[in-house]
Amino acid sequence: IGSFLPSNIPSSKHRSTLDEKLGRDETARILIPDPTRHSQMFYIMTLGTTREARRSGLGSMLVDKVADLILKERQGCGALYLHVITYNEGAIRLYERLGFLRVKQIKDYYTINSVNYDCYLYARYFHGNRGHKTTFDVLYDLASSIVQKLSHALIPSS
Repeated sequence: IGSFLPSNIPSSKHRSTLDEKLGRDETARILIPDPTRHSQMFYIMTLGTTREARRSGLGSMLVDKVADLILKERQGCGALYLHVITYNEGAIRLYERLGFLRVKQIKDYYTINSVNYDCYLYARYFHGNRGHKTTFDVLYDLASSIVQKLSHALIPSS
């Protein structure tokens, strides 16, 4: 089961004082630093399978379908994002394997049976959007990737 929701990012002239007080635009500001270039985001509201269907590739397939849609048909979409409870290690591994980056931890995001739980905000970026990553982060990732590829090329496998 999955719910994927597109949303348009309001321009600064359409943001209300109430929105600012409630922090509704904080995620958009973090994930989409240039809303004139990327005016949309997709949110994964829910994604889950029955216990028997886990590790069958169904979740990956659903996320990949949405990512393909974003790449082919939604040029204005800069991010696909979600929240995941911090103890859900299986989901965290899945999202990281699918190219999502951990953006930040949010305290007390979920309340389950009157108990508060933190979550992680994860995002996968599209169409040149770097989101929360600084220029230094991008250059560091590039350099790390080059070093890793060179080390694999120079060190023969046994």
